[in-house]
Amino acid sequence: MVEQLDRFIDARVPTSTVLRYYALYIPYIVYLVLPVATLLATLFTIGGMALTNELSAMHTSGVPFMRTVSLLLIAAAVTALGGFVIGETVVPDTNRHRMDIMRYEVKRMPRESRGRYGKLYFQIEPGKHLYIDRYSPETKEAFGIQIVEIADGRIGRRYDAPKMVWRDRFWYVQNAIEQTFGKNGSTAWKRGAPLILDGAGLSPDEFEKVQIAPEEMNWAELKEFIEKLKSSGGVTRKWEVDLMSKVALPVAAVIIVLFGAPLAAVKRRGGAALGFGLSLFVCFIYFGFIQVGKVLGYGGEIPPLISAWMGNIFFGFWGLVVLARAPK
Repeated sequence: MVEQLDRFIDARVPTSTVLRYYALYIPYIVYLVLPVATLLATLFTIGGMALTNELSAMHTSGVPFMRTVSLLLIAAAVTALGGFVIGETVVPDTNRHRMDIMRYEVKRMPRESRGRYGKLYFQIEPGKHLYIDRYSPETKEAFGIQIVEIADGRIGRRYDAPKMVWRDRFWYVQNAIEQTFGKNGSTAWKRGAPLILDGAGLSPDEFEKVQIAPEEMNWAELKEFIEKLKSSGGVTRKWEVDLMSKVALPVAAVIIVLFGAPLAAVKRRGGAALGFGLSLFVCFIYFGFIQVGKVLGYGGEIPPLISAWMGNIFFGFWGLVVLARAPK
């Protein structure tokens, strides 16, 4: 609330809009904090059992600690599966509506502005690339057109046009200037060259999808978007990291139980307060690993898979180490 409150006040939005924004935010918050929630639950459950000597009684009765941990891992796996399902069904839709409130009701952006942000690049066919400076989804018109044909590592032909218009499943490029580059360095110009582009695979919907945030798409939609962006010659590194994160985040609920259960089994002074403080410390480190991994992945320093799973790999490794040293 603190993060967005000044924007709501400055925009003078109704209270009902603010309440609707945060109501739509709840599924995403639940999805994000699932690993933290499972860690807290594990530390309080196992920590409480250690504090009241229940773990000692179970150990004396011949019940191994791994049996208790296995039950917690099963519960965490069910939680992770539920989190993944929520992240694939409810979260993208609510995030889309929530961001629309911020875009159109708080920031007062025109609704047709979604597709106007950013430069758009597409690969029409092998060796043929399209650049669009600005696109208007309301009129289905694109402005600042450049089409480049590349063969044998060099530009053979280039078209520049002020505008192209969508009509009957085709793009009609208007007033294009054609430049042909010869192998000997010669250049030929042709003004007003007629040019029509087939709309198959290059529909207005594809232009508008470029501006959708990863949180507004589920795994299948984001995977499809990455494949189309990759075929058009676009840089997909950031999107691939976000795609891997959609699986890594729910799985963290299981990994973090593996780390937290043996840690909480050691009886310490401080009780619940210590357990809560320890949880915050572990969560701080966990989310730190997530953010560092994403930054490194976005920059291309590490592969997207390692980037998204960095926190899980670290806590999974130390979880196995701590579990191996825990009383059996």
